Amino acid sequence: MADDQTTTQPTDQTTTTSATTTALGDGLAKATDPTTSPPASQDSKPSGPPEKYETWKLPDGYELDAGVSEEAAPLFKELGLSQDQAQKLVDLYSKHAIKSAEEHNAAGTKWWNDRQQAWRDELRNDPQVGKLVGSNGNFGPDSPLVQTVNRALDGLQNPKLAADFKEAMDSTGAGNNPAFVKVLYALASKVTEGTDYVVGGVPKGNSARPSPAAAMYPNLQSEADRR
Repeated sequence: MADDQTTTQPTDQTTTTSATTTALGDGLAKATDPTTSPPASQDSKPSGPPEKYETWKLPDGYELDAGVSEEAAPLFKELGLSQDQAQKLVDLYSKHAIKSAEEHNAAGTKWWNDRQQAWRDELRNDPQVGKLVGSNGNFGPDSPLVQTVNRALDGLQNPKLAADFKEAMDSTGAGNNPAFVKVLYALASKVTEGTDYVVGGVPKGNSARPSPAAAMYPNLQSEADRR
């Protein structure tokens, strides 16, 4: 009878080993089964639209037009876009908007530079004004044209006004415009004709500078002449 009990009843060690082997085998089988997929992570599910979208991220130096932002937010919410999903659309929009603006600015700059160069070439090729270039072939400080205009501006005896006038010519490009330059030189020639000026607007010599009206209309009789 003692032998029968030993044969039919398993030991604790056998039971533990059998259970452990069965659990590991079952787990390994499930882990390697290609038809078994892990449960979807809750974090991978896109969240819905927020109550209010946060400020959109844009490249440094740029900001989204307020009107675009106000119109886009309700549309994003209607489409059910999360903050991250909506930001991707903003990134796409800003990328192409910035590229378009840069191309437009480059085209405008090229047009401006080309026009200024065309005006300078026209002045140099002008049969009259073209003879008034300086030693380097440009209208530099030693150019008779520039010297004549500077003498006329010095004659105003108002350095700030003269400086503001020169700055306006540079910023607007008028200083290269052939029509403007020709008229300015013609007036400056009449105003400074027969008079030499030194820096500061102080005339030297005995020749009197004509009045602006007399310079522009040399044949106009004065009130005394008409009497």
